[in-house]
Amino acid sequence: MQYVAFLRAINTGNRRIKMAGLRALYGDLGYSNVATYLATGNVIFDAPSPPLPLELEVPFAQQFGFTSEVFLRSGEEIRSILDTVPWRGDDVVVEVSFLEREPGVAEARSLEATAVAPEELAVSGREVFFLRGHGRGAPTTHKESTSLDLLNMKMTRRGMATVVQVYARFLLPRM
Repeated sequence: MQYVAFLRAINTGNRRIKMAGLRALYGDLGYSNVATYLATGNVIFDAPSPPLPLELEVPFAQQFGFTSEVFLRSGEEIRSILDTVPWRGDDVVVEVSFLEREPGVAEARSLEATAVAPEELAVSGREVFFLRGHGRGAPTTHKESTSLDLLNMKMTRRGMATVVQVYARFLLPRM
């Protein structure tokens, strides 16, 4: 089965690694068809069953000397995420945060209520969708730290364009 590991805070600040080293680590762990997309910690691989995040995080820390949380999704879950995006259009800029677990309804609604128009937030399962109201590169009022504090859990964020490309380049051809 195909999986995508989204690693948190890769190649930011002093947390620098080469994607070739990341691919080699996943290969050494016994995973096949390992690929990376961009230099931000998006690892696509095949495994007979989903690994536990710690099975990826511990060897990563040993290899690279710092920790990075892993948010694992199957190829089927990525397809479902793409189907669930609440906003669409050529001029729409959406980001998705991958959560470690599904938040409670009250937590999710509290987070959604922090959005300041024209920005919007929508929680769906283990993902938070963020509509950037002023487009790519424009300042935003929503900070990831707000989500971290309200939901009391770790997460990592990607632009929806990255998730689309991961699916189109690596998952779709093999589904």
